[in-house]
Amino acid sequence: MIDLSFYGAARTVTGSKYLLKINNKKILIDCGIFQGQKELRQKNWIPPSFDTKEIEAVIITHTHIDHIGYLPKLIKYGFNGKIYSTAPTAEIAKILLIDTAHLFEEDAAFRNKKKLTSHKKALPLYTVEDAQDVFHHFEPVNFNQWVELDENIQFRYHVVGHILGAASVEFKLNDNEKKISVLFSGDIGRYAVPLIIDPSPPPETDYLICESTYGGEIHEPQDIFFEFATMLDDIIKNRKILLIPAFAVGRTQQITYIINVLMEQKRIPPIDIHIDSPMAVRVTDVYRHYPSYHSINCDLLKREKNVFYGKHVYLHRKRKSSQLLNKLKGPAVIISASGMLTGGRILHHLLNRLSRPETTLALVGYMARGTLGRKILEGDKLVYIHKQPVEVKAQIKKLLGLSGHADSYEIMHWLNNLRKGPKRVFVTHGEEEKAIAMADEINKLKGWSTYVPTLYETVEL
Repeated sequence: MIDLSFYGAARTVTGSKYLLKINNKKILIDCGIFQGQKELRQKNWIPPSFDTKEIEAVIITHTHIDHIGYLPKLIKYGFNGKIYSTAPTAEIAKILLIDTAHLFEEDAAFRNKKKLTSHKKALPLYTVEDAQDVFHHFEPVNFNQWVELDENIQFRYHVVGHILGAASVEFKLNDNEKKISVLFSGDIGRYAVPLIIDPSPPPETDYLICESTYGGEIHEPQDIFFEFATMLDDIIKNRKILLIPAFAVGRTQQITYIINVLMEQKRIPPIDIHIDSPMAVRVTDVYRHYPSYHSINCDLLKREKNVFYGKHVYLHRKRKSSQLLNKLKGPAVIISASGMLTGGRILHHLLNRLSRPETTLALVGYMARGTLGRKILEGDKLVYIHKQPVEVKAQIKKLLGLSGHADSYEIMHWLNNLRKGPKRVFVTHGEEEKAIAMADEINKLKGWSTYVPTLYETVEL
């Protein structure tokens, strides 16, 4: 018997966890935390309803925290197997998990100091020590390399764009009664975006688990260099601060690259870029180590002319250096994590600058329901940050040209490579209405059987 259970990313975007059971063998695909609405975040504190000690291996598609952020908890609950990923994913995951643990510890300490917790004492979801316990479990795997977990379970990775090292994962499974193939899309990237390699065509498969972050939506066509040039002209002319919340993996590097290119081409005057994310600084160096995983000429990554740095880029590693940015006068750019405004240093910059008309806040990626980023994106004029009311007087810019996720049209373009339709497509990793819209579109345009699973549901393949 082959079963598939959905322990995350079912009718919601975050918390990706898919459990494959092949007779008595159990494999977990992705292991992320829930983000966004409180009722989702609270699930991170509940022990898994499956026995973690029975998990043979974890297969990671990419390094965003909603796909890897639960690994320290999984190990704390007893998992002791290998964690497979591509090489850059393994390297970046170590950076992200340590940084995430630091943020959990800092947030708990801040809440205790300011008495902002309803509990006797606020605790971090996990500690830096917990995060470090994950590292020796990683087993790097190349794209297109078949890995045999046993004689009945094989998998291999395929390029899927999105961020450095991201992959879809193809399984060949045999329960001694039938042989089937299963493909997990991971997060499908966009086509022709800076730094990222285009997704490769998916392999033919019997069952497909397909993401739907932007199901039913089409990204507006944007020349991202033109959009940034126009926005920065206004920032420079009016001596404003451009505040950009950005994921430390991929988005920060794309933005820095774009602004540096615009200055190099003299399309905009020089402007200082402040990267206030220690994690982003460390992740940027990974690009130099893995030139075949991105689309930048290696000569442009040499230290003396690195397109991610440049003479106008300032890196802020220490908290004191970050705090000094409160006094920064425009024109300047501040890039800080987290991308959906769910935590990190960006919240302190918003406390300081969101109520100022001379601030422009650029939202450059997906904002999950319930996040501060989503509330601002939807036009809330009063938000709460660390329980403090903050008026939204800054100018808000929405730039989806840098979104790491394929829209509905791009997902269909990716799926069009499949000549023979899967027996069934399970549509996940999208808010309920997005997942349903994506499922309906696949069914209508391709005639394939689609299904939108619910959280904790198990289906037999």
